[in-house]
Amino acid sequence: MLIMISALFLLRLFHITDPPIEVSHNWRQTTSLMVARNFHQLDNNILYPTIDETGEHRGVVGMEFPAVPYLIHLVSIPLGYDHWYGRLITLLIVSIGSWYFFALLRLYVNERTAAVATVAYCFSSLFHLGRKVMPDPTSLSLILIALFYGFTFLKQGTWWRLLCYVVFAALGALIKIPFGLFLALLAIPFFEKTTTNKARLALAIASVPVLFVTWWWYFDWNMQLAERFGQWYNSGKPLAQGALELWQHRTEVVQRFFFSAFHSYVLGAISLAGWIYLLYQRNKSILLVSAILVPLIALYMMKSGSLFSHHGYYALVLVPFMAFVLAQFLTQLPRRWAVILLAVGVIESVANQQHDFFIKPQAFHKLQLEQIADEVSDPDDLVGLVSNANPNEFYFLNRKGWLIDPDETSAANLHGLFERGCKYVFMPRERYTSALTFNVIFENEHYLVFALN
Repeated sequence: MLIMISALFLLRLFHITDPPIEVSHNWRQTTSLMVARNFHQLDNNILYPTIDETGEHRGVVGMEFPAVPYLIHLVSIPLGYDHWYGRLITLLIVSIGSWYFFALLRLYVNERTAAVATVAYCFSSLFHLGRKVMPDPTSLSLILIALFYGFTFLKQGTWWRLLCYVVFAALGALIKIPFGLFLALLAIPFFEKTTTNKARLALAIASVPVLFVTWWWYFDWNMQLAERFGQWYNSGKPLAQGALELWQHRTEVVQRFFFSAFHSYVLGAISLAGWIYLLYQRNKSILLVSAILVPLIALYMMKSGSLFSHHGYYALVLVPFMAFVLAQFLTQLPRRWAVILLAVGVIESVANQQHDFFIKPQAFHKLQLEQIADEVSDPDDLVGLVSNANPNEFYFLNRKGWLIDPDETSAANLHGLFERGCKYVFMPRERYTSALTFNVIFENEHYLVFALN
C-alpha cells in the first residue's frame, strides 16, 4: 500500500507548479493563495487572514484557520513567494493521510478490506483535490491521522499517542470544522470492554481543548473579525433553510453521491448498492459506522444547503465512509469480480479527473495581469476588476480593490468607486461595453484598463 501511495504522490507531481487557473475550484484556491501572499507581503499574524477584493478596507476575513496559507508563507521566507508551494504541501499531507486511513482500517478489518478501501479512497475525488490549495483535503487528512492516534491510545494507552491525537484533531477541525465530525467515531473504541476507565477519562479530558479551540476560532474570534472588519465567508445556514435548498436541488444532491465523491458512476453505484445490501445483511461494522456518521453527514449537508449541491468538492466528506462501505461489499464478492469492478471504477475515476492536471491555453492570459498592473499603477493603488464573483483574475493583479459586477459598470457606479479611492479599472475584453467614456490607458487582445479621473 505504501508503494501505491508513493506512486500516486509522484504521479500527482505532474504540472505541480501550474498556477491556479485550471477549470475546477480555481476560486477556492485563489482565496487561500491571497491569504498566503498577504501573510508574506502584508502581515504575518496568523490570526488575521486577509484577502484582496474588499475595496478600501483592510481585508481581514473570518474564515477557516489558515494553516496551509501560513505554511506557504513560512516556505516563502527563504525561497520567495510562489503559489505552487501550497499544492506540494497539500499533496504531502494528503499522501500521509492516505496511509493513516489504511492503518486506521487495519485496526478493525482485515488487510485486504483495508487495502480495497484505501485504493477507492485514493482514487476518489481526492485524486485531483489532493493537489489543490484548499482546506478540505488537508483537514480530512489530519482528522484521519488524529483518529488513528485516538484509536490506538484507547487500545494501548500510550501517552504520546494521546498528544498526537490532540494536536492533529485540533488542527484538522480548525482548518475545516465539518471534517471534525469524524472524531465521533472514537465512540467505537471508547465503549469497548477492553478500554480502561483511565484511557476513557484521559481521552475525554484531552478532547476538551480540541473542542474549545475549535469553538473559539469559529464562534468567537471569527465573529470578532466579522464585526471589526465586516468580512465573513460562510458560517452555514439554518437547518430548515438548508434542508429546503437540498430538496430544491435534489438532482444535484444525488449526483454528489453517485458521481462527485469518486468521480466515477461505477464506484458510486457500488458503494450505494453495497451500503443497502450490507444494511439488509445486518453487517455489524456498517450498522455501527452508519449509526454514527450518517446523522452527522446529514447535519453537515443541511448546514451547507445549496452549497453542497453546487460545489462538487463538498462531497469529499462522503469519501471515507463510502470507500469503507465499498470495500466491505467488494470483499464479499468473488475476488475476480471484485478486482474487475474496482479496476473499472478506478479507470473511470482517473479518466474523469485527468483533465484537471492540464490548463487550457485560453486561460494563460490571466498571468499577464500583474505585469499590466505594474505598467499602469503603483503597488499601493486601489483598482477594480470587472468580473463575476470569482476572484481568480483579481489574485493575479496582486493589488487591493474591488470586484465589479459587469452589470454595475455604469459611469455613476465607477465614479462612486473613484471617490472611494479606486484609480483604475481592469476589464476583460469580452466584458467591454462601449458605454464607458473613461480614458483607456492600456489595451491588448485580452484586457483594457481605464483611468478613473
